[in-house]
Order: sequence, then C-alpha cells, then structure tokens
Amino acid sequence: MNKLKGFLVLMLMLTMGSISAMAVELDKYSVPDFSIMIGSKLYTLDYANDQKKEVEIRKAVTENVGDIYIKTTGGEWLNNSSGKVVEVSIINKLEVKTFNGVDVETQPSQSTEGNIIFKAVDVDTDLQLMDPVSRKGKVGSECVGYISVIEGYSFVSADTNFTGKFTNLDKTVTLKYKKKTIVVNNPPSAKIVGLTSGLTFKQGERIYMLVEAVDEDKTTTNVSVSLDGVGVGNSSLQCYILLNTDTLGGHILKINTRDKEGLAGEEQSFVYVVR
Repeated sequence: MNKLKGFLVLMLMLTMGSISAMAVELDKYSVPDFSIMIGSKLYTLDYANDQKKEVEIRKAVTENVGDIYIKTTGGEWLNNSSGKVVEVSIINKLEVKTFNGVDVETQPSQSTEGNIIFKAVDVDTDLQLMDPVSRKGKVGSECVGYISVIEGYSFVSADTNFTGKFTNLDKTVTLKYKKKTIVVNNPPSAKIVGLTSGLTFKQGERIYMLVEAVDEDKTTTNVSVSLDGVGVGNSSLQCYILLNTDTLGGHILKINTRDKEGLAGEEQSFVYVVR
C-alpha cells in the first residue's frame, strides 16, 4: 500500500491542475487519466487518494493477487510494480466489477448500429451538389446503394479512408462527382457539287455530280442517293452519281443521311430537266 500510495502522491504532485483531464475513450471504457486498476476494481486518482477511502483501497490492494495498473496521459497504462508501459489490449481484456466502490452491473458495450452521412461535391469546384444523406446499418455490414444519381454529373470516387462498411463511430463521407461534358449531336446533312454549276462533272457523254457529307462532327455513316426512286449511290462520306441524261423530261434526285447514333438528317430533293 505504501508503494502504491507513494506513487499516487508523486503523480499528483507532477500533475497539479491537470488531474481532471478529459476522459479518453478506450474500446470498452471511458477512463479518466491517472485512474488505478486493482484487480477488477477501477478507481479515479482523487478517489484512491481520499483518506476516507484508505481502508477500502488498502483492502483492495491486500486482496489483489494480480498486477496493479495506473493510467497516464496519452492513453498509456503503467504496471505499478515495474513502472513499465502495458499494452492497451491487455487492459481492454480486464473485467471491471466495481468503479469507485460501486458495483458495475453491466459493462458498456459498443453500438451495434453505425451511422454514415454522405455529402456530394463537385470534384472541380468543391461545391455541394445536394443535401447530405444519412444512412444507418449494422456495424461491419456493407453500405450499398449510397451513390446518388445526380443529373448532369458522373460519380468519381469516395473518400479513400471509406471502407464501404458501417462502423460503431458516426462518420461523414464525401462523394466526389464530375460535371458531364454535354455533346450536342446535330442531324447530319449533305451538299451537292456540280448540279447547280452547269453539271461540270462530265466524262464523254456522261455527267456526274458529287454528294458530300458535311456534318460538323464527321460521324455520318451513311449517305444514300436515289434517282427517280431508284437507289444509285451509298457511301460513308461522299459519292459520285451518274445523272440520267438519256431520258427527256424532269428527274428527281433524293439524298438521305444518317449518323453513327442513328440520327437521320432531313431528306433533300433536287429536280433537273433533260431537254
């Protein structure tokens, strides 16, 4: 008892003004700094050094058959006999039956349910995109379906320390999204070369015209041409069409286009006359 008492008095002298330090949360107990563990009995420093409790503390020390541990600052525990630091994992396994002389009926237990608050932000501007969403679940279980669909944005990633599971501690997880690049797909179109400039594409008695795709993004996959209802040309970007100059009268030329996404351009019609 004298050894323990002397150590406690020394600790008290070295820590005047700080013995009411904030409690440190361990795996099983919230224990104030400089608390003493005697067997299964846990005491605060003030309680153990109270002269009115000397008989109780002496009895606890006399009846104790194991080591006595004292908690210091920084979450460390010391063995009172050797003065050496004891692993916290050893302390966590000790059973506490009384605290400052009062029986502990039930030991504190960890929460079986965890809470995660998800916050969505723009990865480039860090602006919040929606109100935070809270999800609850059993500790250790997977948190699924937490990625929200935000119009105009694509999900990028979550905080790197987020495991995807619920823990016994409430936590906030930031989900990062990136604004989508919107591509406007204009309908494809085509142009005619030669028909309105004196039918300049001529070889012998044959007259040709050139049909070219002119869509801006160059994704036309089909340019089809029909003459008087009969298909006469089909190409990806351009094609030469042999005009009918043997049959007198009017002739109708129709051009259709379609891009890679299946979007069709407006049909174009041209009329020319052979005299």
